[in-house]
Amino acid sequence: QLNRRQFLVWLGNAGLLLTAWGLARGTLRFLRPPITQTLPPPVKVGPPGDFALDSLTFVPAATAWLGRDDGGFFALSAICPHLGCAIRQSGETYECPCHGSRFNGHGDVLNGPATLPMTYLALTLDDDELAIDVTKTAPPETRYSHD
Repeated sequence: QLNRRQFLVWLGNAGLLLTAWGLARGTLRFLRPPITQTLPPPVKVGPPGDFALDSLTFVPAATAWLGRDDGGFFALSAICPHLGCAIRQSGETYECPCHGSRFNGHGDVLNGPATLPMTYLALTLDDDELAIDVTKTAPPETRYSHD
């Protein structure tokens, strides 16, 4: 039979054990990568002629913007390089609603906490349609021309 002191010691030890178990479990979950999903194939967005010069079109299936400027076509990821939130367009700039990072029209950081620019994605032509390959990046100066 337990007296009051023994019961409280036992209860305290049980609490410490549960706390240690919770911390260990959380640490292991943090260190182990999440279950990854297979990346989608290139996302077809349409024929090059469908996009006007100086246009910017959001493509939800790729979580990216397809843009066209004087140099040609480019794709800009809508995933924030800081912590992976979905970036939205705000006038001439892009904003991350999670932590307030802002980027200019070329994806360069205007203010943090993000320290890296937005990611440019590779473009291909598949069956006469532009396709955004979300598995491949491209240098920011790269433009796809459909001449």
